[in-house]
Amino acid sequence: MTGNIGEWSELYTMLKLLADGRLYAADANTNKLPDIYYDVLKIIRETRNNKLEYRRDSEIKVVDATTGKIICNVPISNFIDQTYILLQNIYQKKVERTKGAFEIPESWRFAQSIKCETLKARSQDKSDIVLMVHDIMSGRDDIFGFSIKSQLGSPSTLLNASGATNFTYKLVGHKLSNDEILIFEGFKKFSDKFIFLNSIGTDIIFDSIDNKTLEFNLKMVTSEMPTIFAKMIENYYKGGLYRICDLVDNIANSSTIINTMDNSVYLINNVKDLLTNIALGMVPNTLWTGDYEATGGYIIVKDDGDVVCYHIYNRNAFRNYIFLNTRLDTPSKTRHGFGTIYEENDEQFLKLNVQIRFIK
Repeated sequence: MTGNIGEWSELYTMLKLLADGRLYAADANTNKLPDIYYDVLKIIRETRNNKLEYRRDSEIKVVDATTGKIICNVPISNFIDQTYILLQNIYQKKVERTKGAFEIPESWRFAQSIKCETLKARSQDKSDIVLMVHDIMSGRDDIFGFSIKSQLGSPSTLLNASGATNFTYKLVGHKLSNDEILIFEGFKKFSDKFIFLNSIGTDIIFDSIDNKTLEFNLKMVTSEMPTIFAKMIENYYKGGLYRICDLVDNIANSSTIINTMDNSVYLINNVKDLLTNIALGMVPNTLWTGDYEATGGYIIVKDDGDVVCYHIYNRNAFRNYIFLNTRLDTPSKTRHGFGTIYEENDEQFLKLNVQIRFIK
């Protein structure tokens, strides 16, 4: 079995939680909160061919969830050992700068011995792992689905770019000649493109979102969110800012698109809501109903191998984490068809597109 660092991190998370038996909450900077944790009672894993429960007690019982039959019993010490081995192998691949998928034979043999058929559990939604945990605060046992984000590899994406995430802008002021369009397209950096536009007296204003479903989903946060997000994209491409929190601060201080008692408070709250929706279920091409799919929240595999979580119960820490630790990023122009000036009804337009990525 081969997998990239993110895929091996999902198996690592499963082994680590069964080894430790406890999932700790984190603050906005991913620091473990020692007094807030959830006891891991079992992990529920569904693949193409079966549904298994990994029940944690004095040992790990692998149980067929359909029949209740115990398939095997495995000492917790085995999970502790295998967690360490898997982590060290991932670190070695990082040192070697291995790209793409790779094998870790010993870890895969252990995975097979506990009836794991794949590195990734079957996922129909945002949940990468399903846990039954005991909440010490409420005294309840509940089942939650968590999304897993690993810091062991390259920063993962929060919102993937597609044709559905294109934003259209109208060029205003000086109309570009064919030669000027060629000059614009000759610059590799978007910041240089916009410096050129500014030098000839051309600016852009937000016109529309190509995908009406995405527009609806953004308006589910606030009716102004399409315009707010479009301004963030514009400011990102004009250069200098890329962190979500910095882009929001820039709009609050300089933009005229909103007028509230406190623009900063208003923008920060609504952008946090948007990021939370994306993290827990919202995708551009599907009508967003407001229901969260990753019902637990996020599990973070830290670069030191520790595993912490942002549980939906601890909503403030989760919202602060995702707001402070995400950025806009430039996707492939060739795949998503943006970045070229075109003309319709004697007016010139430009499509821009972004993806949202974690900083680490």
